[in-house]
Amino acid sequence: MKFSNLHAAISALELLFRATNTDGFAVGRHHHHHAASTTATVTPRGNHRQIGGSTLLFESAVDVNDGEQAAPVAEDATTGDETAKAEPVLEGTAGGDETSAEPPSSSGDDEPEEVVEEESKPDLLASLAEPVPPAGHSVESRETKTGTVHTLTVHLGQPGHPEPLVFETGKIGRQAAGAVLLTRGNSIVYSTCARDNDPKSTIDFAPLSVEYQERFSSAGMTSGGFNKRDGRPQEHEILVSRIIDRPLRPLICDGWKHETQLLNWVLSYDGERGLEALGATAASAAMLISDVPLMKSVAQVQVGLIDDTFVVNPTNEQMAASRLNLIVAGTKDAVLMIEGAADFLPEKTMIDAVTLGHSVIGTICDGLDAFRDVAGKPKKLDTIPPPIDGLQDAVNALMTERVDASMELRGSKKEREAESSPGGAMYVYCIEEMLKEFTEEEHGPG
Repeated sequence: MKFSNLHAAISALELLFRATNTDGFAVGRHHHHHAASTTATVTPRGNHRQIGGSTLLFESAVDVNDGEQAAPVAEDATTGDETAKAEPVLEGTAGGDETSAEPPSSSGDDEPEEVVEEESKPDLLASLAEPVPPAGHSVESRETKTGTVHTLTVHLGQPGHPEPLVFETGKIGRQAAGAVLLTRGNSIVYSTCARDNDPKSTIDFAPLSVEYQERFSSAGMTSGGFNKRDGRPQEHEILVSRIIDRPLRPLICDGWKHETQLLNWVLSYDGERGLEALGATAASAAMLISDVPLMKSVAQVQVGLIDDTFVVNPTNEQMAASRLNLIVAGTKDAVLMIEGAADFLPEKTMIDAVTLGHSVIGTICDGLDAFRDVAGKPKKLDTIPPPIDGLQDAVNALMTERVDASMELRGSKKEREAESSPGGAMYVYCIEEMLKEFTEEEHGPG
């Protein structure tokens, strides 16, 4: 009797593909997001301020051409051509002869020329010299009228980042599977994780949806119309949602088919640092303490480079002068995703930046693991079908050489897809062979 559901065999072959095509940075179904070249833009004069890519605060921008004037030109009356402005002609005092003007004679009584001092640039690295608490974490629990509130405080131990990350759960959003308030300075991100009660049996992927929203009210503003206040997500918010989704999705247990939502709201913004990495870390914490089977803690940080000095989670002022804008996501064991841009930096510099970011991620993940032990719910695993014993080993033995050979194909894209894409020749061959060896009568549906 043949399988009614071929998902198990297909998943096993996909695991082999991923194991074959994985390098030091990739985990799961992601591709790398290597640093790319940046483009410089000139901001026209106006009043605006951004959180990442969305406008929230207002301040006057400086025109790059302030103080510069075009050289004077004279226009010919007959032809309209622009010519250099003629020098004035001075007439002499005798006989009307033309003479040239003599430079004024200098005397000791003349006042010295006034020297205009250039405005000094702010020292963007001055904050790095200030002392910061050592890296570490602490978890506290307190009883309230509505229940127990758990608080995790994580110190990154990085120069220029004295503010701790403070995670809190149990105070609001108690009906969600997981709800976390993450505070850094005066910025607050609220993340909730919720799931459907019944799994969807007709799908073969994790039905996860992620939303990230930056509200004007977080910066002290309220727009006058509904469309302006609660309209569709901006492009920047969609991109941040993807950054949150990519490292989390592969770490959800295979076979999870409950529709799951991750909602992230910026409740308060202090204008100091970007919120992309903060939102992703809050979303990870909310899912980690919920009953959704996310098996490892995930964190994200941003790394900048100013005067050959790395800065973790740099301020907006520092990022304006940074040659690197790198977001690193991962667990304490491996890097899951890198995304960003760089100004033609050498490979060693990029590796050092990723290494620094991953070390800070490990500090955060250690705290999140302790947070889960105190505030986490048991994972819901009863609706996930158990794996078929021996299936992955059988697929590896049958398909390893063929998968390796497919990686060296030099034909057209159409020819490569016909061989190795889902539904291609390799998939059909693998399924037919596995159905001969594994039956429902012996192993049950899978």
